[in-house]
Amino acid sequence: MKEKNGAVLSDNPWVEAFRRLRKNKIAVAGFAVFLIICLACIFAPLLTNWTYYSIDVDNTMARPSSVHLFGTDSLGRDVFTRILYGGRMTLRVAFTSTILAALAGSIIGLAAGYFGGIVDFILSPFLDIIASIPVILLVLVTEAILGWGRGYYMYAMAIAATPQFARLIRASAMNVMGCEYIEAAKALGASHFGIMSRHVLHNIASPLIVRFTSGLAEAVLTCTIMGYLGVYINPPTPEWGVIVFIARKYIRQNPHLTIIPCIVIAICVISISLFGDGLRDALDPRE
Repeated sequence: MKEKNGAVLSDNPWVEAFRRLRKNKIAVAGFAVFLIICLACIFAPLLTNWTYYSIDVDNTMARPSSVHLFGTDSLGRDVFTRILYGGRMTLRVAFTSTILAALAGSIIGLAAGYFGGIVDFILSPFLDIIASIPVILLVLVTEAILGWGRGYYMYAMAIAATPQFARLIRASAMNVMGCEYIEAAKALGASHFGIMSRHVLHNIASPLIVRFTSGLAEAVLTCTIMGYLGVYINPPTPEWGVIVFIARKYIRQNPHLTIIPCIVIAICVISISLFGDGLRDALDPRE
């Protein structure tokens, strides 16, 4: 433990990073908002008396009220309920694709950065090829091969995001490989797996965590864009992009059907981004 400007600092960099993060009120607020959205989607059955497929034929295209908080769509389905259940699908796809991309990118980037040479020579052009393919093309090919309307486009999103993680990890690993403690570990006969797990991964975890938050925000946007373009789970399962896509036809008569879901999506993405910015500042070793 040590002191700086009267404050006690921890020798553990993660504890110190957490202390910095707690002081960033904007980042904490962003995390709190995103957590509320996630919990609301998880506990949707407790927050609404409707199901996402329930039809109220007497209240089609209804305005927001105490009965239907966000109104109803053209079939009389409760918009608030569909946003909650749609968030389940959108966030599940976003989290799954981002986690897969982070895992695959970490493995590829770590191999390229640690071994270098021929391994890096082979993997780097492979990442460039993947990065050059439009995500929509990957989505269409994946859906066509694995089946439409089942959510397989999450794998295409993961593939498209993998190069970003891999390049970050590759650059971070190369910086670490020049350190003396890596050479000392090699001289002591440590295995490649031991060096990577004990020394390299520990030191590249910070940029990986920060990249994960920004990748998650991008995945939420990509998922909603795919839904708006017609690539989505088979009806009646809702998804944020699909909700906006269906409501677009009524934007003149009932603009709230489009505006409210867009506001929810924007709040979700902004809250993730604010939390990611706070993480970046908290984990910055130059502070």
